[in-house]
Amino acid sequence: MSLAMALRSGLSTASALVSRQARPLTVRCMSNATEDNPVVPRRALMYLPGHDKRKITKAAGLDLDCVCLDMEDAVADGRKDDARDTIVKALEEVSFGRADVAVRVNPVGSEYIEDDLEALFTAPKWPDTLVVPKVDDADQMDWLFTFVEKYRSKESAVVNLLTQVESSKSLFNLTSICEMDADQDTESLVLAHRGLIFGGDDYAASIGAIRSPDNSELMFARQSVVAHAKAFGLECIDIVNIHFKNLEQLKLEAEEGYRWGFTGKQVIHPNQVPVVQAAFSPTDSQIRYALAIVSAHLDHETQGTGAFSYNGQMIDMPTVRQCQQILGLARLAGVLEHYEVPPSSPPPASDLV
Repeated sequence: MSLAMALRSGLSTASALVSRQARPLTVRCMSNATEDNPVVPRRALMYLPGHDKRKITKAAGLDLDCVCLDMEDAVADGRKDDARDTIVKALEEVSFGRADVAVRVNPVGSEYIEDDLEALFTAPKWPDTLVVPKVDDADQMDWLFTFVEKYRSKESAVVNLLTQVESSKSLFNLTSICEMDADQDTESLVLAHRGLIFGGDDYAASIGAIRSPDNSELMFARQSVVAHAKAFGLECIDIVNIHFKNLEQLKLEAEEGYRWGFTGKQVIHPNQVPVVQAAFSPTDSQIRYALAIVSAHLDHETQGTGAFSYNGQMIDMPTVRQCQQILGLARLAGVLEHYEVPPSSPPPASDLV
């Protein structure tokens, strides 16, 4: 097996960056997802108030992985109709470049959800991704799947679905929530569950916790969200940092999320975008180390050996899989093509974090 073949094979199995096997997509307005690459990076997911045309238009010029036009928290009750109309027009008229275009609707069970979904799925152009907040149990997923089924047609595409974990009830129901679209008997043919978004502030309120700068009160929940996401092959997007002027704190928090296994982070200000997207991209030393390990693994595999010694380190399959994951992230970030020959002397293993 060649290095290129191994990379293609290994990258497709990296659970931190790819979701379940994608359903075939047809032509209706899925601007970034394709049959060959249904997954787009969402290192930074930035919310924009759906009624604010100026901010939406301005965001079109950003180098951003995912823009999320919001109908929920960022929109006052009296502006919900305005937000729907503005978002529907923006989906058709505004080009967001390479960005995945998401829309966050109001929660299932709210007075707004049916009008939100009706506006989106009868529009000329659908969003790439639907974000549904405050999903607390499998019954809400069932309601959602049932409601959108009427919009399915031969010409319609599958829309990516990200669900938000924002309460203790949601956290402890995550297995059944994730099972809904993983089971052929209950899966949606309109929506494809691609990831989980953790809402730290709402979650903290639901358990009566007091927020702290180090997020220690969220440790269990954040790690649980990551574990569930990886168990079901989903992306997992970390908490918002509301202190949008403190970019150093944001950098540390984003790097922590990356080390913990999150695949991206929510942002609320354009200045946060480059910091977060850099934090969730492999470094040069990580990429070079990963290429060297994968190449050495292939050499030893042809010799029929399993674990092997490499530059004073014992390498086995868990390390190889970590390296494949890093290379997959690098490919999604668009930087892997800049590397050609694996180095003969990799950086220290401590850089692989």
